[in-house]
Amino acid sequence: MRAIFAWGRETNGWRRLWCPSYMCQRVAAALAREITLVAYPLAPTSAGPPRIETQAGDVVLSIATLGRLVAPVIVGSAPIIEDHSHDPISPQAAASTADYAVASLRKTLPLPDGGVLWSPRGHRLPQELPMTDRHAHATFDRLAAMSLKHQYLEGRAVSKDDFRQLSLDGERDVGLGPISGISGFSRSRLVSLPAQEWRARRADNLAAFRDSFGQIDGLRLLDTSFVATIVFEDASIRDRVRADLVDDRIYPVVYWPLEDRVTPGVPDTDVELSRRILSIHCDQRYTPDDMVRVARSVGRAVAAA
Repeated sequence: MRAIFAWGRETNGWRRLWCPSYMCQRVAAALAREITLVAYPLAPTSAGPPRIETQAGDVVLSIATLGRLVAPVIVGSAPIIEDHSHDPISPQAAASTADYAVASLRKTLPLPDGGVLWSPRGHRLPQELPMTDRHAHATFDRLAAMSLKHQYLEGRAVSKDDFRQLSLDGERDVGLGPISGISGFSRSRLVSLPAQEWRARRADNLAAFRDSFGQIDGLRLLDTSFVATIVFEDASIRDRVRADLVDDRIYPVVYWPLEDRVTPGVPDTDVELSRRILSIHCDQRYTPDDMVRVARSVGRAVAAA
């Protein structure tokens, strides 16, 4: 993503990037190194698309957040970049008519690094860059963390703190420093991964979770394709449920904390929403039976809260 905005700034005169107000602020911080950011109001719970009045030099980022793409209505003219990181091989991504599209590979695939950039409209693209030393070190940390975690889950004598720290170090460094190309490991491994099969398995797991979850007062299950995402009416209940799930060895995630806002214009309502939202992974590592167990655990945790 940094590569396309740095290239657009230098070759096409892009000066300002419109971003969804509800987005990962670590990503926003990386993009802010290349272009000025401004937010337009869009959250995972938004009912419809917002309107953006663009000016010369503007470019618009549309993100398929949690796999759900809600494109803004643009008044004026501006290039559109779509981010399909949460569902890169979806029919929606394949049918995109955006000027450019991007996706992080490591969000949905077991890879330590890498991303893809294409132009659905056939525009010229920036030249791919070689891998930098800093990126190579970050990739090694992430790959080491993945390997050690695999051994930990097999019951080997591996310290959980060790692989967590390696993962955090790699995650911190992978987006810093000069823009880098993909590692040779991820490039070679990518072609052999059964991505379509894994996407189908994710859909089956989501369906199993949704069917078992049913209707719970005070909770809303979002219609997404990336993770099972629950919106709570109360932040304190979210926190208690989250703690109970961790005690049950279920590790939910928050997409995304917004207390430390980087993008100008993020409203307080989005920050408040981020305190009430919780997501549960449902990818190819799990089975429908696993997701039924998790859904029942959520129900018990809510009842106890």
